[in-house]
Amino acid sequence: MLDLVLAVTHHVLVFGLAVMLAMELAYLRADPVQVTRLARLDAGYGGIAVAVLIVGVVRVIWGAKGWVAYQDNPWFWAKVATFTLIGLISIMPTIRFIRWSRALKSDAAFHPPPTEVAKAVMWVRLEVLLLFPLVGFAAAMARY
Repeated sequence: MLDLVLAVTHHVLVFGLAVMLAMELAYLRADPVQVTRLARLDAGYGGIAVAVLIVGVVRVIWGAKGWVAYQDNPWFWAKVATFTLIGLISIMPTIRFIRWSRALKSDAAFHPPPTEVAKAVMWVRLEVLLLFPLVGFAAAMARY
């Protein structure tokens, strides 16, 4: 039963990450960009990413298959590498959102420059794009 709960929780959290990335893209398209909401959403995204990692580790250690099933699975390591890459890429827009939040606190009329918004959109889109191989690696991993 524990394995089922962990699997469902892990999947729901990953779907939550996808939804939050879609919401970030929507907030970045708004005119003007809702900096405060975007920063809060991004903080939530980071929190859910940490939860995905924790549940994933717990699942590997105490799930039905155990560590032995994962340690030599190349798809597992591809999935871990992709998740890590997404996490590293997410630093770039997060830094911008923090800077924008600070600028907004200093100047209530602040609006992020269009070039910076475009760069943030590029990074978030790359994160979304990487979700596709992540899901593919997860499916391949389960069949290895």
